[in-house]
Amino acid sequence: MEQETKNYEIAYLLSPSIPEEEVLTHTRNLSTIIEEQKGTVKHLQEPKKQKLSYPIQKERNAYFGWTTFRLTPDSVAALEKKLKVYPHILRYLVVEEETRLRAPVFRTPTARPMGQKSPTVPREAEKGDEKLDLEALDKKLEEILGK
Repeated sequence: MEQETKNYEIAYLLSPSIPEEEVLTHTRNLSTIIEEQKGTVKHLQEPKKQKLSYPIQKERNAYFGWTTFRLTPDSVAALEKKLKVYPHILRYLVVEEETRLRAPVFRTPTARPMGQKSPTVPREAEKGDEKLDLEALDKKLEEILGK
């Protein structure tokens, strides 16, 4: 019985010592490794050089890229074995791609008779009538603070 393939994603960091012209070559090599395991590559994201939050194998920068692919669950272990010995990968992570179906959001419109404007919120009465007496306020503060 043949096993069902699943969607996976691999995120990886390539060494910054690789010349920029050779980065795509290493990305294609990674795709070849996936295809050797009878997988199919769905999407390749070209690696871009980024500064790391913390050093990984004494490196402060790395090329970050990711790839989505389909593969049988049994073949993932064999893929990871090959990735561990690949010389220019600083770190990688293979995860099963999670597909979520988004539930549609239905908004119910408010019913208003035609020609009627939307209700407005009444403003509070402006407090311009009450003038601030600074001397009275200072006396009140002195009483409260006990001076």
